[in-house]
Amino acid sequence: MVIMRHRTHSISKICTAFLCAAIVASVGCSSTTATINGTVTYEGQDVDKGMITFTPADGSGSVVGCEIKSGKFYAKGVAPGRNVLLVTAVKQVTFARSSEEMAQMAQSPASQEGIVGLIDPADLIAANAEGNNQIHSFQTGSNKLELALGKSK
Repeated sequence: MVIMRHRTHSISKICTAFLCAAIVASVGCSSTTATINGTVTYEGQDVDKGMITFTPADGSGSVVGCEIKSGKFYAKGVAPGRNVLLVTAVKQVTFARSSEEMAQMAQSPASQEGIVGLIDPADLIAANAEGNNQIHSFQTGSNKLELALGKSK
């Protein structure tokens, strides 16, 4: 009987230890940040390639940024609460890689209309675009967001 009692007591201690470890692990794994899964359009079209930054509106916490690809983004580690969102996207300008390529570009019909893309601003989405640089609120955990931006008025 003494041996059986000792074994039961040991098993009880082991089960209690595992239970405590599981509770500590689950508390330690809880997130205190937000993740945002979303889409971004500009003038009704998906933003092909860009960046979105999440800046805590109260100035506390870290600024988090992520890439926009084909109108979609996924940001993690965002401070919960109110954040200022800024979407940026720039157009791609093709530059000649050789003097031969430059000569070909000069001969093309597009070059007859003038230099395109080098004089115009590179920003596709201005900071003051409609819906850009605005405050959005996020909860701890998973969030969804659809941003529809437009030209500034």
